[in-house]
Amino acid sequence: MPSWKTCLGYGPIKNKFWVNLLSNKYSGGSNFLQSNPRPNSSPSWSSIIRAKNILKNGYTWRAGLGTSSFWFSNWSPHGLLGTLVPIIDIHDLHHSVRDVFSNIGQHTHVLYTNLPPNIEDYINNTHLNFNATIEDAFIWSQNKNGAYSKKSEYSWLLSLSYSQTNDGIQIAWSWIWKLKAPEKYKFLVWLACHDAVPTMTLLHHRKISPTATCTRCGDHEESLLHCIRDCRHSKIIWHIVGFLSHDFFYTTCPTEWIRNGTNSPHSTLFLATLWWVWRNRNLMCLNNETRSLYYLVSNIYNSIDTIISAFKDGDAAIFNERHVK
Repeated sequence: MPSWKTCLGYGPIKNKFWVNLLSNKYSGGSNFLQSNPRPNSSPSWSSIIRAKNILKNGYTWRAGLGTSSFWFSNWSPHGLLGTLVPIIDIHDLHHSVRDVFSNIGQHTHVLYTNLPPNIEDYINNTHLNFNATIEDAFIWSQNKNGAYSKKSEYSWLLSLSYSQTNDGIQIAWSWIWKLKAPEKYKFLVWLACHDAVPTMTLLHHRKISPTATCTRCGDHEESLLHCIRDCRHSKIIWHIVGFLSHDFFYTTCPTEWIRNGTNSPHSTLFLATLWWVWRNRNLMCLNNETRSLYYLVSNIYNSIDTIISAFKDGDAAIFNERHVK
């Protein structure tokens, strides 16, 4: 089976030091597409695994010699077939894919092991063309030649703009960069949707902080939503500017909460408040400064005026003539 470097199109850099280091430390020579994060995984490897979990759906198994294990290789879209049966008959234990699919008629007649009905139907209704000149491999299904490319990957990800990964995070983030707001607001939203805002929970997870407890209220762990919405020092700001509904504070998914806020009729107010809630948190935690609610609300509405002025439609803008020399 191909290595993870081949699967993700890293052929030209297979001799790079960092590629060999990560491969030997984490994947252990196994197929990268079946690799999982470990408790001691570095941030770099964890990020690679997250990307792999998205990209692996773009790969498909290509029959070559057909020597892959029928039971213990991931040739089928159903995963490892050996995990789907309670016991594998000793006569079938060493069967390759070719051993089964070369059987004339019903392919499963060669097996002594009882397969689930849906798996049996899939095998009997599938035809594989073997090629004795190449090895079995995973190929990138988005290119006709099976070779991975960044261009085809990007096009494929765009086609999945509203599909979700196993973590429930949306793949396409173009909606963030289309927001009518300053770039610093967009970047904060991007960090929040990627769970990368440096809250105490994240800092504690990365061994930077000895505790995950919120340093402002001291009552709860400072998760992202606690930090920017649920902490009493943040919630009072949301209440003052008019966000009072129970549903607003009920959502538990940060991405969904932010997406709902930016799609609402009060999106500019939401973004300005989000920014100043985060600023206020940093002033309290990093500078030990406490700003009055009047100061914060005043800055929120000043920010709204600035955003509206900067992002208003060009047709509505009024241009005054100025003569210069």
